[in-house]
This record gives sequence, C-alpha cells and structure tokens, in this order.
Amino acid sequence: MAGMMAGMMGRIALVLTAAILLELLGIVALHQWQDRELVDAARTQSIAREIADAVQIAETAPLPRRSAAIDDLAAKGPAGQALALNWVPNTIITDHSAANARLAAMRARLMQADDRLRDREMRLSLMPGRDGRQHDLVGLIALDDGSFLSFRVNRYLRGPPPLWLVSLLHILLLVAVFGLAMVLVRALLRPLRDLAMAADETGRDHTHAIVPDGPREVRQLAHAFSAMQARLIAAMDDNTQALIAVSHDLRTPIQRAKLRAAMLDDAAAGAAIEQELAAMDRFIDGALAYVRSGADEEPRLIDVAAMLAAIADDTADQGADIRFRGPPSLILHTRPILLARMLQNLIDNARRYASRIELRLSGEANRYAEICVDDDGPGIPAEQRADALQPFRKLALAGGEGPGDDGALAQGAGLGLAFIQRALSGSADCMTLEDSPLGGLRARLTLHDGGLGAE
Repeated sequence: MAGMMAGMMGRIALVLTAAILLELLGIVALHQWQDRELVDAARTQSIAREIADAVQIAETAPLPRRSAAIDDLAAKGPAGQALALNWVPNTIITDHSAANARLAAMRARLMQADDRLRDREMRLSLMPGRDGRQHDLVGLIALDDGSFLSFRVNRYLRGPPPLWLVSLLHILLLVAVFGLAMVLVRALLRPLRDLAMAADETGRDHTHAIVPDGPREVRQLAHAFSAMQARLIAAMDDNTQALIAVSHDLRTPIQRAKLRAAMLDDAAAGAAIEQELAAMDRFIDGALAYVRSGADEEPRLIDVAAMLAAIADDTADQGADIRFRGPPSLILHTRPILLARMLQNLIDNARRYASRIELRLSGEANRYAEICVDDDGPGIPAEQRADALQPFRKLALAGGEGPGDDGALAQGAGLGLAFIQRALSGSADCMTLEDSPLGGLRARLTLHDGGLGAE
C-alpha cells in the first residue's frame, strides 16, 4: 500500500479524493447553514414552560371560557413575543415529527424541558414564516377532553437564502477547493519542474544539481537523468579539451610554415601561403571562441555607445565606409569582451560582402540596448537565414561567394553567426536577421541588462 501511494498515480488519486471530500464537507456545511435552527436551549426552556402553563390554564378553565383564557394569557406576554397560543376544539393538522429528524429532536427537547408535557400527545409541523425568510414551528398539545392547544413559534428554522447568495457561496467553495487542489498538484509536480530545469541547464557551461524527490517514478527518472547528465558533461568536456589541444598543437607547425613561406624566393607564392596560414589561424581562433562562448568572462558595467563608436573608428581607420548612429552614452551591465567579439564578427562579415556599413544603437540605460548592423551587400534570403545561424553551415549567395556567416575570427568556417547565437543562448538576449534599409542584411542584437548568457 505504501509503495502504491508513493507512486504518481497514488498521489494523484489522493489529491482527487481530498478535493472531493472537501467539496462534500463544504456542501454539507452550506446546507446546515441554510437550514439551521434559530431556537437555542434557553428559548426552548421558556417555550416549554409557557406551553405547559397554557395547557394547565386551558384544562382548568370552563369550556366556554377556554379560548378567552388562552387569549388573556397570550395578551399578558411581552409585545411581539415569538410564541402564539390558541385553543381549538379539534384539528386536521397531523404530526410530521416522525418523518423529520429536526422536529423529532425538538419534540424530545420540549418534553424533557417540562415534566407536564411528557405524557401528552404532541403534533409538530413546519409552516413558512410571515416574512418568507424563515420557517415557523406549529404544534398541537392534546388536552384531557380531546381538544387541543395550538402554539406557533416564530423564526424556528432559517429559510433558504436568495438564489444568488447560494450560487455565490457554491462558487466560492469550488474556487477554494480548486485552489487547494492546485497547491497540492503544484507540490506534486515540483520534482518534475526541478528535473526539467536541470535538463534545460545541462550543456550551458554549468550543471544544475539533481535531487531525487517526489513519487517513485520521478525519483527513478531523476536517477537515470543524473547519470545521463554526468556522461554528457564528461563527453562535452572531453571534446572541448580535445579541440583545444588540437588547436594548440596546430599553432607550432603553422608558425614554422609562415617562416618558410617568408623565406621563399617567389614573393607572390609566399604571400599566398601566408594568407592561407592566416586563414587557418582565424579558423582556430573562431573554433575556440565557439566552444568557449565567453562563459569565462564576468559581466560588468560598460558604455555600449562608447564601445560601438570606438569599433566604428577602428574599422574606418582600416579603410571601411562605416558610420555610427546612436546616443553619446548608454550604460549596460554585460560582458564587454564577448560583446566586442560578436560585433567584430558582424562588422567583418558585412565588410566581406558590402561597401557601406552603419551601426545603430538605441535603448535605455541599465535596462536594454538594441544594436543594428546594416550593410548594402547582397544579404541573405529569408528562407536561408535560419541555416546561416547553424555552425559550419555555408550558404551559396549570388556570384558564387560563401555566406555572410563567417566573421574575421572564423573566416571560411561558418562560425561567425553560430558563435553569436550560441553565446546568446540561455539568456533573454537574442539576434535576428532582417532586410536592411541599405538594401543588404541587418543583424539586430537585443541585449538586456545582465544578459549575454550571464547567470
């Protein structure tokens, strides 16, 4: 039994059972509140005593004077009293206490409250009150000669409240039960949410601790996922270290090849070889940047506008037609080295295929920044832009040239935009590719304060 209740189905059944029981108890409580008795013990004692006194007066008074004697007794009572008395020679009113537990209990209390009523026939029934909101208690006490003393207790039972009030109370009950059930379900699903969070964080340069908790099935899944996470992280670390080691080992033969190329008698051939070796260097740098994605850099406050202006000036000094448009200052909490690398990728990419470049900056300090890199090149067709964000993906553009997704850090590798996309994953920041007002491609970077994958 304990094993079954530890499972997901057992806990769901327990929540449903608890919700149903709460709803049932609430309905019973509402019913008791709607149909509750308004006569307390003290008032019952007083009613029994007055009825017994009236019976005694009726039986001792001459027959012609009985009705008047009871009327005189009623007149002596306080004004507006809740008990009405009358004498009748006969009646057609029947007893309903046998079919009504509340009337039977009231009959027993009246007889117990005064010994003079115990051995007498008593008939009790209910009638709607004069105000229509309560029910009155109507009773008959048999006298020795076969006649009856009738009495009526005003405001005996509370009548049904208005329909709108009953409906509102039932709705509030349902909302309360539903809210409690949702709290229980939320607690039941918390281990699954924690597991989903751990799955989402896996592979983002850090891991999320997995604590097996909850139903048996969830604990089994957590154990299996924890083992899978460990294997995945180990494989990713091995691959990263292998790539770093290979890249490091390639540096030495590349440098030797550069020296030999410089010593060639054919200067043109040497320059061509040096250009290819430089491209290999950039490829290695781009691959290393892609696997690291700037995760080793701590975020800090920088002036994004000043950074863009400096990058635009440096690029213009290299002979590019580039302009910066934006505010003189925009402070943001981000990773400056990573941001500069991303912007340099986009600018070098634009320089490769365009003759004119514009950097546009907008946003709000300490909240967000929007950076647009526009060019007048051939652009990337809308249907190919998703592919351009994939690593090592090279698109065929007009004129047979490669895609605009391999920046200076990874020329020919197809890692420029993929590097940016990977660096932005896990944060609220994003990059979109659009048509530029200049006629080419627009790369729009949206950065939030503390973004760029910062945790």
